[in-house]
Amino acid sequence: MCEPISATLGVVSALGSGMQAIGAHQQQEAAVARSNAIAQQQYQRQLQIAAAQDEEKSRTYQAQLKAATASRNAYHRQVTANQAEANRALAASADNLKQKSAAAAFESQRAVAKAVQAQGSVLATGRSGQSFLLQTMDSQRVLGLEQAEINRSMYDASAASGVEQHGILLDQNAANVAAWNNLPANPLSPQASFIPIKPMKQQGPSGLALAGSLIGSAAGGFSSGLEAYSTMKDNNLFGVT
Repeated sequence: MCEPISATLGVVSALGSGMQAIGAHQQQEAAVARSNAIAQQQYQRQLQIAAAQDEEKSRTYQAQLKAATASRNAYHRQVTANQAEANRALAASADNLKQKSAAAAFESQRAVAKAVQAQGSVLATGRSGQSFLLQTMDSQRVLGLEQAEINRSMYDASAASGVEQHGILLDQNAANVAAWNNLPANPLSPQASFIPIKPMKQQGPSGLALAGSLIGSAAGGFSSGLEAYSTMKDNNLFGVT
């Protein structure tokens, strides 16, 4: 008649163990869910940071492209200005040489006219002989010297003009090289940020494990009830004689 007591003890023990198993199961589920939520939040935050970094890289790259384009336009304008200045300087040098050449031509004409006039004066005397011949030759010698001096002056002027024009071209090239060296390097296309690794979702405690725990708790409780009943019976706690 005391079997109900053992059953009651078993049920109480089983309920206690089952509640502990359910509590532990729920606690594990909550811990896993919290861990998954934190990992997902961190992942989303990393995605937002990567997107913001890529957007900033894109803005910086576009600004660098605009600056590089502006620099190249300025370079081409400078090269054009250098060419215009070189053309002006070359034209001025050529005009200066032309003026010297014209002056030398007039000077040569005056020397020839002077020599002709001198010869005419000698011829007008009507004299002859060696003295007359020497006077005639002297006027030719003077003309030759003057022509040689004029030619030498023009040679020097031409050489100086050539050196000047070569220097103008060198200055133009140096100005172009300096303008080129001032150009900034071409901006490199930005690389996309590394995408963060998506977190693996942790699995919660198995429902089968909980069921097994509950079954084990029930079996353990029943066994505990029987043991308690047997102990009480052996000790004659029920007052049976």
